Amino acid sequence: MTTSPKGYPFEHIEYDVGQMNSLHGNLEDAAEKVDVMQLVLRNVTHHLEGRGQALDTARSIAAEVADAFASPGAQIRRLKSIVIDYGTAAEEHGGSANRLMSAVTDAQTSLAAAESDLLDANTDLGAWVNSDEYASWQAGEETSRAAGTLRAQDTRYRDEVESATTTRDTAASDLSEAWTAWERSFESWDDAYARAVAALASIDRGYVSAADAATLAALADADSPEEVAAVWDALGDEEKALLASRFPSLIGNLEGIPYEYRIAANITALEAASKTSWGDPTDHEIAVLLDELRRGGVPVSLNLFDNNQGTAAMLYVDGFSYQEGTFTDPLSGVANVNVLLGGMLTELGGLGDWGTTARTMNEAVPGRSATIVWFGYDTPNYGTVGSLDQAVTGAQTLTSFLRGLDQVSPADAVTTVIGHSYGSTTAFLAVGSAPDSLGVDNLVAIGSAGLTDRALGDDPDSRVDYSGTNIYASTSPEDRWAEKGRWAPPLTNLFTWGTHPIDPGSLDGAVNFDSNGGYGPNLDGSEPTEQHHDGEPLVQTPGHGTHSEGDFPIGNTDYPGGYLQDGSESFANIVEIIKTGDPLTTPGGYGSDDWWLW
Repeated sequence: MTTSPKGYPFEHIEYDVGQMNSLHGNLEDAAEKVDVMQLVLRNVTHHLEGRGQALDTARSIAAEVADAFASPGAQIRRLKSIVIDYGTAAEEHGGSANRLMSAVTDAQTSLAAAESDLLDANTDLGAWVNSDEYASWQAGEETSRAAGTLRAQDTRYRDEVESATTTRDTAASDLSEAWTAWERSFESWDDAYARAVAALASIDRGYVSAADAATLAALADADSPEEVAAVWDALGDEEKALLASRFPSLIGNLEGIPYEYRIAANITALEAASKTSWGDPTDHEIAVLLDELRRGGVPVSLNLFDNNQGTAAMLYVDGFSYQEGTFTDPLSGVANVNVLLGGMLTELGGLGDWGTTARTMNEAVPGRSATIVWFGYDTPNYGTVGSLDQAVTGAQTLTSFLRGLDQVSPADAVTTVIGHSYGSTTAFLAVGSAPDSLGVDNLVAIGSAGLTDRALGDDPDSRVDYSGTNIYASTSPEDRWAEKGRWAPPLTNLFTWGTHPIDPGSLDGAVNFDSNGGYGPNLDGSEPTEQHHDGEPLVQTPGHGTHSEGDFPIGNTDYPGGYLQDGSESFANIVEIIKTGDPLTTPGGYGSDDWWLW
């Protein structure tokens, strides 16, 4: 049989996930090269020195060409999204259809055998009932064999027909079920293929299929979270749910879309990805994300197949849990919104400890709190931490994310961004470069790898400005990696000073808090002293780690007291900053002596 009952071609679906993943990466490389070309042309437009008609013409042409590159750059990124979406669907649904083909062919073989057996049984019965011996027996005439023998033979023939009929009917039912399962997988793949083809056909008109052209084009073309929200708010509930289901990669990561729909879209994408084996680290990262989902976290952004490492942002909210098919604003009634950023070597596989911190932080702060673990950028390694490149790219992405967060958060919520190590480099660059501070009220740096004073953008003279944002900082005296991060030179010039050497604690107005151990306030609220210290003992941060990681040997996890670990002085001070705006302990207070830890 070459077609299914519904008329679908019964053929093996050809696809190559590895090739599509490679294409995805190559497209990202191409998009980055287009960005670089735009940057060069913008520099010619704005910074080419000299006067004269020829130079004016050169500037004008450079500006026109740079503008012309905007559309191809966007198209390449849309194409990248199409490729990965189709690749995921092909692996899940196309792969399932291919695997189910053997069930169909086996069922066909069984049915053919059963039909042959039934034909043989009917032939035998037909020959018997048409025989002279049968006619004589039925007429009650004398026969060469006994009537009992003939009766037994008649019963046997009829039983064989009945048995063969039952076997044939069962085989036919099995084949019908096999076809249904195969057609379901084929239809899912075919739908994904049709969406990909439609999107490719209209990629220069906003990455939309014909059915959803106007809405998706408006969403994709919106220039800010406010514009996205305006388009979204004009849709009906049914259309919103449908878009979140059909286009999870777009809806799940588009700033300005309410979080309840982004969560639904990203969970759809995560669960779909979990049905395919991608190899590590992706399989491990998916498992970690699913585990955090079970522990109460929900993804408000998700890009498992980013060029260098998977990225995601997991939201944890007191009293909120995801219910499939129900769209409830998780940030409703939230008084505090906290965002945690990791630094060097922070990857999705290590999200678990950060999720624990998020939940503990929510529980420690009165009222309803929300904490987001933002693993949304390509973090540096030991060789690249001296460069600002990944901080710049990360800060650009974080800028968009924080603008979207500000759009969907309650207007009176207090937003605190906490960056560890290179995460503080990235966070301070994003917030300090934005005139509106991106809605961030508090910026906290722990174990900072250092800051730059140059703002994002093409202007080398533009400087960061933290006006309107409260600054807090702490570095443990045992943290040597933070200091190395501040002076580490970039690999491009090993004889220069670090590109992000500024200690955030040295900024004007910065509040420095301790992370070197001690005691919390006494039970009567007084300061702890040698004679009276019945407050909570607080552990010193013994190195650069956020949780129980040690500085040496690398990978050791036997050092409790990390900057974000419950029970450390650092974490207690951060919680108090969120609650009151001030650290819990007094710098250099009683107990700030770490000898007993070692």
